[in-house]
Amino acid sequence: MVNEKEDVFYIGVKEPGSVRKAVLESSKSIVEGLQRYERFKMTREQKAAEIVRLQEDVKEINKLLTKLKSLLPATKLKELAPKKVKKSKVKAKKIEEKPAEKPVMKKLPKPKEVEKLEDELADIERKLANI
Repeated sequence: MVNEKEDVFYIGVKEPGSVRKAVLESSKSIVEGLQRYERFKMTREQKAAEIVRLQEDVKEINKLLTKLKSLLPATKLKELAPKKVKKSKVKAKKIEEKPAEKPVMKKLPKPKEVEKLEDELADIERKLANI
């Protein structure tokens, strides 16, 4: 067999600095997008964990409520239906109530992927600064 060399063609690039800068900026935006996605995944995992915790709390409350009802003495009194309140009073009460504070979610430690992405982003930004 005869060794055939492939013909190699070179193409000149006009303004290689601007092309390199454009490639680095594109890489930077991709890495930033990956970081946002990792934060989104972490938030979704936190939400799922909080939902599970809430479901467990509700189950526990229901068990305790059942236990409480069984321990209370039996009476012949019927449950009183809640009285109807005029709409104007309800609106006034809603205005007076303070808005509920949002529970503070615990921040989980950063996964290795996010740290790698941050390192890569810092490297890209250093290269951009050198151009």
